[in-house]
Amino acid sequence: MHEMSIVASVLNIAEKEARSADAQVIRTIEIEVGQLAGVEIPALEFGFEVARRGTLAGEAELIIHDIPGLGHCRECNKNVAIDSYIPICPTCGELVPEVLQGKELRVRSIIVD
Repeated sequence: MHEMSIVASVLNIAEKEARSADAQVIRTIEIEVGQLAGVEIPALEFGFEVARRGTLAGEAELIIHDIPGLGHCRECNKNVAIDSYIPICPTCGELVPEVLQGKELRVRSIIVD
């Protein structure tokens, strides 16, 4: 379950930023997770519940923004929704070689006190 290592990284980032702001507690952590990032959201949420104990984020809320997959079909010259690692254009059936979004995995914001 690589989601635990992702949670550990998110908590490390949040705690580092909180300490640099002289904060005592982390209230909210917002992250973006692309649908093509290979992350299981329920496992990420479970990992966060376990890993946050005893940290500045002990009572923090985790907000996850699910970023849909989007690619560019060169055959149609259109941006199309994609939801798999081998994306096929729904219009022309060709392989979509260019992924524009959906692989994101980043911290968007942290709210501290």
